[in-house]
Amino acid sequence: MAEIASSTQKFIDIFEIVEDVVILNNGCVSEIIQVGTINFGLLSEEEQDAAIFAYASILNSLNFPIQIVIKTQTKDITNYLNHLSDAEAKAKNPTHKAQIARYREFVKDWVKNSNVLDKRFFVVITADPVDLGITTPKNVLNQQADLNLNRYELKPIIEKAKNSLDAKRDHLISQFARLGLGARQITTQEIIKLFYNSYNPDSNEGVELINSQEYSAPIVTAGVVSHQLTQEG
Repeated sequence: MAEIASSTQKFIDIFEIVEDVVILNNGCVSEIIQVGTINFGLLSEEEQDAAIFAYASILNSLNFPIQIVIKTQTKDITNYLNHLSDAEAKAKNPTHKAQIARYREFVKDWVKNSNVLDKRFFVVITADPVDLGITTPKNVLNQQADLNLNRYELKPIIEKAKNSLDAKRDHLISQFARLGLGARQITTQEIIKLFYNSYNPDSNEGVELINSQEYSAPIVTAGVVSHQLTQEG
């Protein structure tokens, strides 16, 4: 009898998602800001120039690194289709009921066949493990393997990371506001859904994840598969 133990978490870099931050296996702690959009193509030439200069001003104002992430996926219209289904169920007129049903199928087929995409933009700011006192520059230069974060108490690490990151977050949000872009830090639940959709691109449509505070066990746990090895005589 041989047992093979394996965990999906061995193949991802995330140690934990909690208190609106992402903690990576290497000790980095990140906050994620979602940024709104403007239709650049509809702006006049003067407005486009002003937007470009404002964006350059944002970059020039930074004294810390940022990561810009563009998330592209098929448009999820599940909620809208559910709304149409509810309207169809409530319709008393048979003609209206049939019209809503046809329209719902039309929208569903059109989005699927036209490959309608949804783009979202994020800015990630990170506190590194050296600044958080988890490791030393020497260990980083020596490319030390991932830290064993199970040996640390996470609460003080998160508090120290937020003390550093929150000011940077507020600066970015105010700078994006000057550009006419709404920006906000996404929550724990939104981060979980973002990564779930990233790791499950073919199954994200219509998926509703429960509130992270309701989990009674880790989202990803190790699975053990037992194999009975037999040998023919």
